[in-house]
Amino acid sequence: MASLLPNWGFHSTVHATYAPRQVDLPLKGAASQDGTAKISLSKFVKNFVPAIADNSKFTLKPYLFNGVLQTLYVPYHDLSKEYAVYYARDIVDVTEEDAKQFKNMPTGQFTVDYVVEPKEKTPEEFKKRYAETLPEGYPRLHPRCRYYTKEEMAELYKAWDSDDKPIIIISPGLAGGINEPQIRAVCEALFKKGFKILVLNSRGCCRSKTVTPHLFSGLHTDDMRMLIRFLHRKFPQKQIHLAGFSFGGVIIANYLAQEAENSIVSSAISVSSPWNLLNSCGALNSTWVGRHVFQPSILFFLNNLIKNNMATLKQVPELFDEEEFHRIKKTFKTTEDFDNRYTAILAGFPSGATYYMASSPLMRIFKIKTPMLIINSKDDPIISTDYPYHEVEKNPYLYMATSDLGGHYSFVDSKGKFWYADVVRDFVDAFYKNIDGDKRPDDFGFNVHQRYFKDTIDLY
Repeated sequence: MASLLPNWGFHSTVHATYAPRQVDLPLKGAASQDGTAKISLSKFVKNFVPAIADNSKFTLKPYLFNGVLQTLYVPYHDLSKEYAVYYARDIVDVTEEDAKQFKNMPTGQFTVDYVVEPKEKTPEEFKKRYAETLPEGYPRLHPRCRYYTKEEMAELYKAWDSDDKPIIIISPGLAGGINEPQIRAVCEALFKKGFKILVLNSRGCCRSKTVTPHLFSGLHTDDMRMLIRFLHRKFPQKQIHLAGFSFGGVIIANYLAQEAENSIVSSAISVSSPWNLLNSCGALNSTWVGRHVFQPSILFFLNNLIKNNMATLKQVPELFDEEEFHRIKKTFKTTEDFDNRYTAILAGFPSGATYYMASSPLMRIFKIKTPMLIINSKDDPIISTDYPYHEVEKNPYLYMATSDLGGHYSFVDSKGKFWYADVVRDFVDAFYKNIDGDKRPDDFGFNVHQRYFKDTIDLY
C-alpha cells in the first residue's frame, strides 16, 4: 500500500528532466534582452511556460485521485457538448507519383480536419451544407465537422495567408480524432489565439474512408511528411508545430527522428505518449484494470477499424478475410494479439514484438533535433511509466515534464478542464512570439553515432 501513496491524491507536482546543457533557441529581435540573442530551452520553459517548470504544482479534480479514475473519467463522462469546435474536412489524395517521392508512402488518401469558424448561421443551415458536401459512400462525420469543397479550401488558405500566425498539426491517439474532447480542448485553446490548427487523421480513423488496403502504424510517417511539406511550401512565413497525444506522439517522435537536423518543424509536444512500445504492452497486461478494462476498450477500437474498412482491406485476401476476421477477433485478448495478426504484417514485421521494438521512438531518440516538450504522468495506467529519463538527459533538444498525477491523456484539473491544453497553448504562443523560426537552434555540435554492431542493428 505504501508504494501507491505517492500516486494518490489531487495535488500534483511537475518534475523536469533535461540535459545539463540544452539547445539555445534564437530569439527574435524584440524578444532579445540583456544583450543576448538566444535562450536555452529550459530557461525558455521557466520564463514563458512556468506551469511545467521543475517543482511547479497544479490541482486535479479531488475525486479523481489516481491515474485509473482520471483515465476512466473522460470516456464515461459526457463531454460531447464541451469544446464546441467546428472543423472543415479535406481529403488528400496520394497518387502513385506522390508516393514515389517518399520511402514508405502507400497510395490512396488520408483526411485532415481544419479548425474553422462556422460559415453557417444556424444548425439547420449547417446540416443542409453538410449533406450537400458529404461524398457519396463516405461515412457520416462527427458533430460540427463537414467536408469543404476545393473552392472553400482555397478561401481558407487565403485567410491563413493573411498573417504569420503559426500552424499546429495535431496527431491524435490510437484510432482517435476530433471526437475526443481532449483534442477539441487543445484545438479550442489554440484557436482562441488566432493560430491555424489542423488534425491529421490516421488512415481509416475518425470516420475516414480507406480506398486502398492500407492502415497505419507507428512507423507510417509519410502522410505527416507530405502534409508538412505542402504547408511549408504554401506558407513559408509560418512556424509549424506538432502536437501528438498518446499514440500520436509516437508518430511525431519517429517523424522528427527521421528528419533529424533537416526538420522544418519549429517545435513539438507529446502528451502521454509511450517511448517503448514493448514495455508499454507489458505494463498494460501486468495489472487487473489493464487486462480487464483498458485492453478490451483498445481492442474494441482496433477491431472496429478493421470492420469499418473491411470492404477495402479484403483486397488483400491473404491478410484480410472477412469470415476469418469475425472468427479470430473473439480470440484476441491483448493488443499484441491484434498487432501480431495485422499491424506487424502491414508494417513489414514478422511479429507484434518485433514491430513494437522497431517502432518505439526510444530506439531513435538521439536523432530528434527539434525542440520537443514531453508531458507524462507517473500514474499512467495504460503505458509504461519507465520514461526515458537517461536519454532525455543526453539529448539537448528534449524537455520532459513528468507529473505525479494525471493518468493517461487526462490531467483533469479542479475546474474539470484538461490541464495540458493551456500548457500546449502557452508553449506554442511563447515560441511564436519570442523565437526566430528562420534560424536553427544551437546544439553545440550534438550528434550521436553508432560505432559498432551496425550489421546487427543499424540505427544511427
